Amino acid sequence: MKKNGIIKSVQKSLKVLKYIMSSNGEVSVNELVEEFGYNRSTVHHMLKTMKLEGFITQNQRTKNYNIGSEIFNGWIKDRNMYNYLMPLKPIIKEIVERCQETTTMFVRENDKAICVLGEESDQIIKAYLMIGREIPLYCTAAGRVILANLQEDEVDKILDISGLKKYMKKTVIDREKLNDRFNEIREKGYDFEKEEFEELINAVGIPVLNKYGRPVASVSVVGPIMRFTDEKMRECAPFLLEKSKEMSAILRGEYYK
Repeated sequence: MKKNGIIKSVQKSLKVLKYIMSSNGEVSVNELVEEFGYNRSTVHHMLKTMKLEGFITQNQRTKNYNIGSEIFNGWIKDRNMYNYLMPLKPIIKEIVERCQETTTMFVRENDKAICVLGEESDQIIKAYLMIGREIPLYCTAAGRVILANLQEDEVDKILDISGLKKYMKKTVIDREKLNDRFNEIREKGYDFEKEEFEELINAVGIPVLNKYGRPVASVSVVGPIMRFTDEKMRECAPFLLEKSKEMSAILRGEYYK
């Protein structure tokens, strides 16, 4: 009987997890209770367990739930998204060779970006590649080029969720200034990050867009400020802009010339 009870509990949890994974947005406890007819305390217990395991995340403002990094990273590695992005790996290597700095690819999850691909530079002092690492969107080059290519109402919701924490002295948390930054990114096609999220780290971010102009991913070239200076970032920018267009064209199935 005990074994049957465990099996039924696991089956219930899998149903809830599958529902959250297939949802277009956050899911509330009320929604899950109504959908499955489970006892509220049972739902809370399942969600608490799945959250501890990293299968789901909870928005601390809304208290609702969404897919977590463990499930997301497994999906990236084992399913279509990983295969979808893999054709871009040679271009990431090309960027590393040209800019001589570690280059990473991110996709968005809620108000954060998750590193899914990358290549380290051969420099002794460098930014290290950390697959699965989460970073905020609003204060990183990789994140802002994603936000700049989303609809205004989507960006407002994401910024509301993020809480706009000031990580460094140079972190911009003023909404008006951020909106100006997004407009500038749309005009230029790239973004610079200068010690805004991490000390002694600069970065250049570029978007990868689908045929509708929405961001599929972003690419960030990251390096220490003593080497990856303003001048160096500006030297890399035109090349990165071309690579942004090339990667977007590849994912759209177009021939790039």
